[in-house]
Amino acid sequence: MKPLLSLCMIVKNEEKVLKRCLDSVYGIVDEIVIVDTGSTDSTKEIALKYVDKIYEFEWTNSFADARNYAQKQANGEWILVLDADEYVDRESLQQLITILKNSKEDIDGYDVTIYNFMGTYGERVLQHNSTRIYRNAPNISYYRSIHEQLKKEGEEGLITESIPFIIYHSGYMVQTVKEKNKHDRNAPLLEKELSSSESGFDYFNLANEYISKAEVEEALKYYLKAYKLKPDFRFNWVSMCVVQIILCLKYLERFHDALNVISDAENIYSETPDFKYLRGEIYYLQHRYDDALEVLTELVNNKHKYQKFIKSIEYLEYDPHILLGHIYKYKGNIQEAVRHYTSALSINNKSYEALYNVLGLLAKFHSEDEIIQFLEKRNWFINERDISLLLRIVLSLGLETVAEYYISKLKEETLRKGFQIKLNIIKGEYEEAIKQLMSGSLYSLETYIKNGCLDLYDILIASLGAGKSEVIRLLIHIVRDEKEKEFLLFIINETDHIPEQTFYLQLIERTLQLKKYDLFEQLISLKDKFENKINLYLGHLLHRYEFIEVALDFYQSVEDFNDLDAQGFANIIEGLAIRNQITEAIQYGLLGINFGHNDFRLYKYVLELMKLNGMTSERNNILEKAKNIYPDSKWLMQQGN
Repeated sequence: MKPLLSLCMIVKNEEKVLKRCLDSVYGIVDEIVIVDTGSTDSTKEIALKYVDKIYEFEWTNSFADARNYAQKQANGEWILVLDADEYVDRESLQQLITILKNSKEDIDGYDVTIYNFMGTYGERVLQHNSTRIYRNAPNISYYRSIHEQLKKEGEEGLITESIPFIIYHSGYMVQTVKEKNKHDRNAPLLEKELSSSESGFDYFNLANEYISKAEVEEALKYYLKAYKLKPDFRFNWVSMCVVQIILCLKYLERFHDALNVISDAENIYSETPDFKYLRGEIYYLQHRYDDALEVLTELVNNKHKYQKFIKSIEYLEYDPHILLGHIYKYKGNIQEAVRHYTSALSINNKSYEALYNVLGLLAKFHSEDEIIQFLEKRNWFINERDISLLLRIVLSLGLETVAEYYISKLKEETLRKGFQIKLNIIKGEYEEAIKQLMSGSLYSLETYIKNGCLDLYDILIASLGAGKSEVIRLLIHIVRDEKEKEFLLFIINETDHIPEQTFYLQLIERTLQLKKYDLFEQLISLKDKFENKINLYLGHLLHRYEFIEVALDFYQSVEDFNDLDAQGFANIIEGLAIRNQITEAIQYGLLGINFGHNDFRLYKYVLELMKLNGMTSERNNILEKAKNIYPDSKWLMQQGN
């Protein structure tokens, strides 16, 4: 009897992930076909634990050729295609077998969902659909050397159906991308495809390569070319292309263009959360918090209406809650902010952003013992990596008791020592921290830094606090960046060269973060060695750490109004309003607008303050100007004529 399902794989140097993939299917699929294209590691040895034979294939710079060779070796009625860095849920695979046994005769293949884990720890998930299950028929095969696609000979073409089957893919995680160096491999293959014919799909994939190299302008150019050459809106890559165009425009801060694309896309893809979320995110980036709040609240309250995902399920389940948390935090509604941050954590409990914000808010109203109870109740932090993530956050928030509790849970001695040194710095026990640092080897110090226990600025804080310049001299021999070395020499007054202000600002921020205000006072005296504009950036820092009135003094030390950016004008207005200097606040708002800063906050603050001052005529003029710039703002529409 002919086997039902054959797994077909092409592999090369996959020793780190192959076992995981094969374990997920072994004993359920009827046949495993593994084609090796030139492995030099232990890939073949691992594969031979699951199969009796490995097929060798000389690489031809074509994934289609390799896929088709694998198909020729398969005996099953159906073929499942997996890469080594993918795996499936065994229970779902059993259900797939049932689907295949009852498949309709006119169905050639099945489209499934690929979950792509992104980031350092797989903390982000992007998804796409792909035909990974197809009939093992001689008239069905792959074409294209890269981003290979299935085709069926004949007039009908390939007929597929979507099924609820998920393939998990870890190949886009940061370390894997570095190791595999896929960019260098993919680019020549894409150029080969484009040399033979102009295809929207090829331009789409070429744009993806530019995105992976952070060349956004070039990526946008090719996404737009791809979209113009689209064969039909129903192709999966076309909807993804629209999302990528919006993301490029967002990155380039072309917000109005992005919103125009979103408006068109929402008419075509009305059941996806992607465009709804991206509209809310762009409103947020424009500081249109009330407009963003309305859009994102509608999204999270009506999830059932948005169940067709294009890029990521997180646009529905995670991202809206993060932004809603930020908005409610800005508005001072702590209860709602915590609720949304916690909702985000229920989806991704490894989110640094959500965890930092929720713990920071809880720390304002709860004891550290209560925070420990909050964390332990959720059982999120069990292994060394997760505890390390949590410790980086609680130490940056200065939660000493929470830090001590979780440091005691670490089993690895180097991690425990590194975090203990950071804790001693926070406690102001600088001498003890320096003693621990100096008692170890240079390798230990580099390991502490590599593991994220502490960094250059923590060590500087300890050294300056203890008055131990010799530690800073030791650091000079460790750091590899010449600019960092210049900065260290500047701090110990052993050079006349003025370093990049970025390093200085980061050190100042660390003193604020760790509440080392004596060191802040000591270091702030160095600001006059830099250009006057540094007062702007110091104002930004102080305002972010809620020293609003102190920030105001720094902003007002900026000598040239042309140096003030929109953030500076907005923060000055807030500071003056707190001092009840309403007229001056309005004047700064109008000044910022006249300088060409069309920041939504400036208009909103001026409108609200003019209303307080009874400046009806002037307010109407500003309102009309704001409406011309932000014609889709419901908040502005509600302000009357």
